[in-house]
Amino acid sequence: MSEQEVSATPQLDGPPAQKKKHKKRKASNGRLKKLWRRATTHPKGITSRNEWNEMLELNSVWKTSHKDNPDVSNDPMMHSLPGPAVVLSKEPSQDFTCMENWQATEGSDHRDIIMNLLFRQSSSDDTGNGMQKKKKRKLEAAGRELMRQPSLVNTPTLPSWSTVRNLSGMGGLAVIEISIEDCDPGSPCPLMPSERVKEVADGKQPYWTTLFDNSNACIKSITACKVKLFQGNKHPRCLSDVLMFLPPPVAQSEHDKNQKSVDMFDAMYDLRLTSNQLRSEGYPFVTDHAGSSTDATKESVETKIGAYNKNDIDNMSTNFALELIKKISVEVSYGDDNIENVVDNTDDEHYVKTFSQNKVASPRKPKIFSIDCEMVQTHAGMELARISVVEFVGSIGGDEKEGDEEKSILVLDELVKPRRDVLDYLTHTGTDYSGVTPKMLSDVNTRIESIQLLLLSLIHEEDVIIGHSAENDLRALRFVHSNIVDTSVLFRGDNGRKYSLKHLSNVLLSRQIQKCGSSGHCSQEDAEASLILALRRAKYGSSFRLKESARHQNVLDVFQKSKAGGHTGDANSGESSFAGRNERKSVCVGPSDWLTGRSGGNGSQHLLSCESILSSMAMAVPSWLASKKPSRAGMLWAKLICEGSHDRLKDEVKKQDEIIDSLVTDVSTDTPILVIFQRNYAKADALTRQRKAASNPKATCVWSDCQEEEWKQYMSSCRNCEALWIGSSCQQPRP
Repeated sequence: MSEQEVSATPQLDGPPAQKKKHKKRKASNGRLKKLWRRATTHPKGITSRNEWNEMLELNSVWKTSHKDNPDVSNDPMMHSLPGPAVVLSKEPSQDFTCMENWQATEGSDHRDIIMNLLFRQSSSDDTGNGMQKKKKRKLEAAGRELMRQPSLVNTPTLPSWSTVRNLSGMGGLAVIEISIEDCDPGSPCPLMPSERVKEVADGKQPYWTTLFDNSNACIKSITACKVKLFQGNKHPRCLSDVLMFLPPPVAQSEHDKNQKSVDMFDAMYDLRLTSNQLRSEGYPFVTDHAGSSTDATKESVETKIGAYNKNDIDNMSTNFALELIKKISVEVSYGDDNIENVVDNTDDEHYVKTFSQNKVASPRKPKIFSIDCEMVQTHAGMELARISVVEFVGSIGGDEKEGDEEKSILVLDELVKPRRDVLDYLTHTGTDYSGVTPKMLSDVNTRIESIQLLLLSLIHEEDVIIGHSAENDLRALRFVHSNIVDTSVLFRGDNGRKYSLKHLSNVLLSRQIQKCGSSGHCSQEDAEASLILALRRAKYGSSFRLKESARHQNVLDVFQKSKAGGHTGDANSGESSFAGRNERKSVCVGPSDWLTGRSGGNGSQHLLSCESILSSMAMAVPSWLASKKPSRAGMLWAKLICEGSHDRLKDEVKKQDEIIDSLVTDVSTDTPILVIFQRNYAKADALTRQRKAASNPKATCVWSDCQEEEWKQYMSSCRNCEALWIGSSCQQPRP
């Protein structure tokens, strides 16, 4: 090398190179400050995983270059990074030592937030991020490609009151249920966070002051919520059932909406129950024995009845109607006696069977009817109190006009006076069985014989009757018919389960019937719902049904499948969901029976038995989440049991504080934590079952007013829960 070349070499490290390095370092620091500012002050923080990784890389370089600089030792960028947090949309930095600032929520809200944290894909569409147009188009294209990939779950929208800040920074998630079993529902419970806030006000617990007051610059912040875990009083629900299990997807039929019209009567005829099904479902059928009259007498009476109209029957005396029924009565048997108890044959009550339209004066084409009955309880069993019959008047032959495909009219709606004294109208709270009240029947004189005559004049042997578990209706009516379409059988699941008419109508028709708080069942409403269900099944075929896949999904199972199969995005793209890119373990900690029933059964989780919060295993919860452990859990779900009894209360409060403190101080800022508290679930569940058993008309046990009041108190304490979302602070100082 020449002397000139040697003298020229040092110029590479001269002022121009230093200026270039300085300019590059300044640009990097500026970019870091911009990203940090967005992560700590923007309502949603950083939503792009690419930008989050960029901030981590720039921060690592900045720490290395400033590690010996004492002037930045207290700079937040030298310590914990900002991370994800669940905050209030309007005012994320509330002081939750004031109970008025607690957000009112529902249990499903927190399940939806969990779903978003786990399965919501990061977004590359950030405004003001300074990306070049070419890079932005590339990321948008990658995002569109992700949308085409299959997903195991549909991520719900976030509740309107909540925002997830820095979703792209998700590095873990913990859900911790604290179940307090034995506490007085009418008294405050010291284990509940709201009571710890009161201790804050009294100056007894400064730790909870730091925890709940988000006005300071702590690394962690709290969002405190009041939680109405479930609706109604039918049955209590525990935290795991609400949070861990996703509701079944709305059942949808896979039928071709452009399918050509069909002959409705022929299609309906194909849906009839077979003779074996009629017997197995308990429908009445005629035996080989003859009735009380000769065949000639029967034919004569049947012809006469066929000519009657409603006015003729309304003006007929009860005794005359009874004599007519006796002449055409039949003897019946039941295929299965293990069904609803109806009144047995007596001298004054007889079964009748529909007869052919050939015996009437004016033959007509076969028709389609739908029936539903309301019953009341007498000392002899269930007796008829109301009947509704609707007739399908759309085109039978398949050439219906638009809007007439499911048209029907009400042809019979009658209240019926039971023969015996009514013991129970079955409209009391918790039963919702009948819509008939004492006032409705007070002036009614119509007996079942008149109803039988009306039905015989209206419905012929060739007609089709639709009903939901119609064997109960026909036995109450003392009526025999063979062309039956039973929607409870038609939509029965592969496992043999029968679905209620209310559920079928709600899911398949998006139609609300038998609403709680109304006057009970309405027989006309139920008959119309059964008719529409059968019409759509006849038109669209077997694809119009409840999907068997409509089962409750376990969040933990879906999380593991997403991790294994990459169903929620491409981890290499940088814009996947947390479930798609997580490579850490999933851990469940709780009682043995809870682990067996709710922790998932795919064998891919670490299961740790912990029967009580006082067990040494309870500290495994924060230990598995500790930020310094290389094998820390990516997903942790725990259930900790507190007895709440007086003799163990002090120790349980101390242990609870120890766990919460460890969660706040030892867990990384990239792991949001939900701690949710519930009281008295086991007691509320036991009382509800006892109350339901007592409401059965056949039950011998008595449910007192004192028991009812006790049940209401336990249901209220079980329903009203409290939740704390622990996440990265929104108030970290900017560099």
